[in-house]
Amino acid sequence: MSESQAVYEVETRDQNALADDTLIAIARQAEARIDAVVKIKQLALKVTNGGDWTDQGGKPYLMVSGAEKIANLFNVSWSFLTPEPICEETSDGHYTFTYQGRFSMGGRSIEVEGSRSSKDKFFNQNDYVNNEKVAKAVGDRDNKRDVKMAALTNLLGNGITRLLGIRNLAWSDLAEYAGITKEMCGKVEYKSKNADKTPVAEPQKKAAAPPADTQKEIIAISSVKQLTKKKDGTDMKSPLYVITAAGVEYKTFSDTFAKTAKEALDAGLTVEIAFTVDKYGNNIVGITKIEPSETREPGAEG
Repeated sequence: MSESQAVYEVETRDQNALADDTLIAIARQAEARIDAVVKIKQLALKVTNGGDWTDQGGKPYLMVSGAEKIANLFNVSWSFLTPEPICEETSDGHYTFTYQGRFSMGGRSIEVEGSRSSKDKFFNQNDYVNNEKVAKAVGDRDNKRDVKMAALTNLLGNGITRLLGIRNLAWSDLAEYAGITKEMCGKVEYKSKNADKTPVAEPQKKAAAPPADTQKEIIAISSVKQLTKKKDGTDMKSPLYVITAAGVEYKTFSDTFAKTAKEALDAGLTVEIAFTVDKYGNNIVGITKIEPSETREPGAEG
């Protein structure tokens, strides 16, 4: 064997050994990353509870309340890329709000969008003419703020879950890491346009037939407030909940109705609300969360 051939073989063996060492190091790093991803999922889910999730079409859906808890745990920060959301209008009068944001954790950042459109049928508003429900024309609807807030909800949910890699979770993940079962969470029913929607009934009570003068609206809730004091400053026997949508207030003493409304608000969902009207205002007799016919990922176009 010539000297040059011997040198070549030695160099080849050294390169192969180096390649093997590099592959081993890469494999160890990959294994460490897998352990880190599993740990992040475990901690992220553990900080949530059943009230932060809904059963959406059979799959767990993380609401904004849960996403914000997870963001605080991992010190996730975010900022808007534009001072105001982008609003695009079409010739038929509809509009789409789009928020653009940057989400960061440690040395990693991603840019995300969250959009909702007024074309979503759940932003429809109605009038009542001769006791008949009549859809308002697009130009007569007062729902711009509701669409805007829903777009922001999508941005936050989208950015936080993508940054942490905790999308597409299964009920088994929630049960294993957080002890959360499907029965502990709210449920979103998928209903067709003409489906009969049964209002949420009070626990341990039979669902009674609604009063004859009951009205129904599909609304996007903008706030849920709890009042414990009367106007004279004395305590109420039970808290009064005031649910607001498009400047209209609906009232209830029902904790169940208020919880459903809050879950819908946090998840960016609309509700069908059944109510009666008297000298004290609009009194809720039933409320049902509703969702588009297809599962929507946070941040998806409306």
